[in-house]
Amino acid sequence: MPKFFGERIAPDLISLSQEDSHHALRVLRLRPGDTIRVSAQGLHFNARLEVDDQQARARILNEFASNEARTRITLYQGWPKGDKLDQIVRQTTELGVAAIVPVLFARCVARPDQAGKRLERLNKIAREAAMQSERTIIPPVLAPITAMELSARLQKHALALVLYENERQQTLASALKGQADLALVIGPEGGLTAGEVAEMGAQPVTLGPRILRTETAGIAAIAMAFALNRDF
Repeated sequence: MPKFFGERIAPDLISLSQEDSHHALRVLRLRPGDTIRVSAQGLHFNARLEVDDQQARARILNEFASNEARTRITLYQGWPKGDKLDQIVRQTTELGVAAIVPVLFARCVARPDQAGKRLERLNKIAREAAMQSERTIIPPVLAPITAMELSARLQKHALALVLYENERQQTLASALKGQADLALVIGPEGGLTAGEVAEMGAQPVTLGPRILRTETAGIAAIAMAFALNRDF
């Protein structure tokens, strides 16, 4: 069944965006009266498609259960080179991440050019991945922050963990105690400096004896955290 996101404009009516209206009417060739699924304000609905002057709307038929995780995970991802962030956003969105915040660490090989356009693309990827995985929310990809700004952000979470290759004892499993608001920090290709780890105020953890690529580490850690919290 086709899935869309929309804005609730009445108790039983949701308006689809212009882009989604085009996709529904011109690409999928849906017709008024067709049944669709739509999410708005974090809720899932079955709905009947209506059309008003080429603007698609969804008339709510009934609500059904959300598939969002109870554990809210915010990923603080060191800015990687190339298009690796596309993959990270897509796959962590499918897994259930709540938000993604790129971080500019000292050893980031790449720096964002035209950050506004890049963020627009990344948020579009998050939206497409949220639709594909039938989520009720679209996790935002926020503007990049510096390593100095990271510490203040991490203090707002119940638990902040940083994956650090020099940590040998504390594992993700031993550090995670069922917290529902988790921050995960992933370094870039060049890794994190000892000073950055010490100053950010996050607890260093290891995922095991094998070193993972930056585009793999966050995906693996998020999947593990949900599994450990029995939240899959």
